Amino acid sequence: MRIELAEVTKVFADGKKVLDNICYGEKFNALAIIGPSGGGKSTLLRLLGGLLSPTAGEVSFDGSKVSFDEKHLIQYRRKIGFVFQAKGLFNHLTARQNVILPLVNVHGYTKTDAETAADNLLGRFGLSADKHKFPHELSGGQQQRVAIARAVAVKPKLLLLDEPTSALDPELTGEVLDMLNELRNEGLNIILVTHEMGFAKKACDKLMFIVNGKLAEYGDSEKLFTRPGTAELAVFLSKVLEWST
Repeated sequence: MRIELAEVTKVFADGKKVLDNICYGEKFNALAIIGPSGGGKSTLLRLLGGLLSPTAGEVSFDGSKVSFDEKHLIQYRRKIGFVFQAKGLFNHLTARQNVILPLVNVHGYTKTDAETAADNLLGRFGLSADKHKFPHELSGGQQQRVAIARAVAVKPKLLLLDEPTSALDPELTGEVLDMLNELRNEGLNIILVTHEMGFAKKACDKLMFIVNGKLAEYGDSEKLFTRPGTAELAVFLSKVLEWST
């Protein structure tokens, strides 16, 4: 998949400029967006998903410009899977029901087809024994895996993730990252905001480094981790990798 951003800027109602003239264009399979907290990473992800509109600039995927009017955005969002920090599961529904509900209510599946799709996905991701549990009965890693299963159930062209391993302990983080890597290896296009530098380096082919709303550096992940081209990225990596083993 190819993404193109042309002078993308986002200014909120209070006058704060969160994204400042972002220009970017590359093919990717898995694109990691990294940078200091508060730099605009999550805003950019929501904009790419059609949840926010840019104040200025254009966004295109595979040569098709995204139209940021509600009529077109409804169809656009249906082609994208979303997983955010809060997981977004419905607390009053079981894991299985959480996957089934959007398939039936949003994507027009029959109940039988939705149940089959949900059971297949939950089984694939090691959740069959837990499919009748409610979110509060699941571990954080299980909840996040259910959220990812729900996001990919409709076979999206693109999966967007905002800190999918936030607040998870190392073992559960590994579960989620293994799942994402499996999906990436199967050809699903992924864009994620992450602080998991090992995943960004090893599992993502492309990298964007966002600082104070600006695209400070971008390119091949392996190259940028090994030989950062800017002092800002070098300092950032030295801090986040200081205690890594």
